Amino acid sequence: MRTEAQAAKQAMTMPKRRKVNSYALRNTMIPWLFVIPGILFTLWLRYYPLLKAFYISLFDYSVVEPPGKFIGLKNFTDILNQSAYWSAWKNTFIFLILTLIITFAIPVIQAIFLSEVRRSRSFLSTIYLVAAVVPISVTVILWKWIWQPDYGVANGILSFFHLPHQLWLSDPFWTKFCIVLPGILGGGVTVLIYLAAILGIPGEVVEAAKMDGCSGWRKLYYIVLPNISSVIYLFFVMGVIGCMQLMVTPFQYTSGGPAGTSTPMGLYVYNTFMKEGEIGRSNAASVLLFIVVAVMTAIQMKFDKSESG
Repeated sequence: MRTEAQAAKQAMTMPKRRKVNSYALRNTMIPWLFVIPGILFTLWLRYYPLLKAFYISLFDYSVVEPPGKFIGLKNFTDILNQSAYWSAWKNTFIFLILTLIITFAIPVIQAIFLSEVRRSRSFLSTIYLVAAVVPISVTVILWKWIWQPDYGVANGILSFFHLPHQLWLSDPFWTKFCIVLPGILGGGVTVLIYLAAILGIPGEVVEAAKMDGCSGWRKLYYIVLPNISSVIYLFFVMGVIGCMQLMVTPFQYTSGGPAGTSTPMGLYVYNTFMKEGEIGRSNAASVLLFIVVAVMTAIQMKFDKSESG
């Protein structure tokens, strides 16, 4: 049998325990109050359109009498049997390789050299920032003038060296380079973020490396790259996803030409919808594009976990 002292002690501890539980519950719920609206917003803007696209892809969609005739997976099979679809994927992966080389590797190199500059670093950083905020429409006009076959800057340089002119935006070989190359200007912010990551490497680590005789390429390989690997990985994933969704730049430069040689998947989906009027088929292509991007992103994240774990 409990004594009066034990009963009194239990009575004193119960309110305190309830107070602690209430405090813990409140601390647990408050973060969710901020997270839930963002989750609902993402579900509404991202995943609902995807489900709607899959629904539309199952129909021979008609704007006059939506949703039209149910045809199952016929839109998917029709797309997979189109040579233009596979050509768009080929162009997409070519753009991906060129993008990773020009707008991914080059900014890292630029940031490394910029980190070694002392006096003019602020001035050069400002130049990179100003170049990055130029609207894409202005950039397109500028570069189309550079690639102009008759009086463009590029052919003017070739003339100076007595080299033959090129039809930059009409040649299937050069078109992809001409579309991706302006990404160097748009990569100004990327350079600055890499620079901030490099300058954020602890000074003790750099000094210890110098004392051990680690300089030049060894410093780059053993000190710089490992310490900015998380930033590099982030831009790599964003670059892959962005390239899979590429549409605006090829559309403004060449409209996907010549003969579809610069049409990536994003522009293929747009042309299928806007030019051919195949609403169901364009939504089917969007679903397939999402699946490929999701699989590639999952593989990248799995690889990152295996590397870090």
